[in-house]
Amino acid sequence: MPNSDPASPPKPLTIEDILEVFEEGSDEAIAEICRIAHPGDIETAFERLDDEERGTVLKALPADLLSDLSDYLPSADFEKRVRTLPEEEKREVLDAMSDDELVDLLQEVPEKERPEYLELLPEEKQALSEDLLQFDEDSAGGRMTTAFAKVNEHLTVREALAQLEAQREEPEMLSRIYVVDDGGRLLGKIRLRDLAFNPRKSFISEIMDRDRTAILATAEQEAAADMIARYDLMALPVTDDQGRLLGIVTHDDALDIIQEEVTEDIERASGIGGERDMAYIQTPVTIHLRRRFGWVLAMALLGMISGYVLHTFESVFKAHYVLALYLPMVVAAGGNTGAQAATMVIRALSLGELTPSEFFHVVWKEMRVGLMLGGLLGLCIALQIRFLLPAVFSEGATGSLLQIASVVGLALTAQVATSTSIGAILPLGARAIRLDPAVVASPAITTLVDVTGLIIYFSLARVLLPG
Repeated sequence: MPNSDPASPPKPLTIEDILEVFEEGSDEAIAEICRIAHPGDIETAFERLDDEERGTVLKALPADLLSDLSDYLPSADFEKRVRTLPEEEKREVLDAMSDDELVDLLQEVPEKERPEYLELLPEEKQALSEDLLQFDEDSAGGRMTTAFAKVNEHLTVREALAQLEAQREEPEMLSRIYVVDDGGRLLGKIRLRDLAFNPRKSFISEIMDRDRTAILATAEQEAAADMIARYDLMALPVTDDQGRLLGIVTHDDALDIIQEEVTEDIERASGIGGERDMAYIQTPVTIHLRRRFGWVLAMALLGMISGYVLHTFESVFKAHYVLALYLPMVVAAGGNTGAQAATMVIRALSLGELTPSEFFHVVWKEMRVGLMLGGLLGLCIALQIRFLLPAVFSEGATGSLLQIASVVGLALTAQVATSTSIGAILPLGARAIRLDPAVVASPAITTLVDVTGLIIYFSLARVLLPG
């Protein structure tokens, strides 16, 4: 409802306001709200729409608005809309896009259609796009932008300021200006305030910061994001193998990379395969099915081993049926503690706190933790069996309750210690053979420790219980 007081500030737009216009408004209303709302809010609202509503919103946006929102709209949806534009409008949109977003768009375009898009670009931008397309989209080079400020070390402050004045609209940021030699190799950086508050006759080489922290263009994008976070950088220079400055990965790109990588790790750890390029609500049921079914089927087949173990120990199970009361608890304890250990190890690996060379140290540590956890849990359950179970079962056909308590207590101790060790071994082993530790999914760990739990439980029962 509009504010009745003309002197009061306008009410800020909410996501719900934008959604309401997207779902019910005319093309003019959609275009207008996209001009006045924050692009980040437009992005959030857009992700909540279904496919048909997304198409309606994109169709309502003129070329200049499409360009402004190119950094915020999903690249797949954006590419579909650009493909439908008349040639002149398509040229306008492509030319207005930043180089890194343009390359993201071109990577969405089928390879056979890519030359048609490149031909619409000015010659200089076409050459730049072709250079950037040589890098894998998940590499630092694939995520970098070439819109950065640089100056030569031999310039004076006056000359550097004049050079920056001429190109002030081009860089994404001027808070960090990079210093290069005559061959374009990175020598360090300088801040705009250093240029502002130093004598105009000073040479850049005299006042520059000679920090050469950079990443190779062929390195993984996750490594770039990790460096930006570790060194608290606004941007990270990207170089070739000869040290020539090619571009920068900015802090906002690093946030996007971290979000993508964390999402991927969480999904893999949950046994969900495939790439995630759509919001959950917009992802079709068939895609959810395809991404989950493989893991579920594999775990179901592996779980059949549990049935074989139960069949093997059928005589023990029949002779001491009271064991059935505690079997689910023993198995679940292993699954929970194994998943906890795996989560801790994967997190430590992701943060660079561990390396595969520390394999035995980590496994020994988790085994000790597991022994203590299992011992305490086993003692508590053994006491419960010894003093509370007689109210339900009497000693006799089930065997001595003290013997039952011993079996369950020892099984819990062994199961938890084994599970924490497995939870540590699998991610470390995956990293050692250069696999993503997150592919060692929680369902895989849970199924594996289920089998070990059954073997431990019934083996102890066969040894310690009569008959």
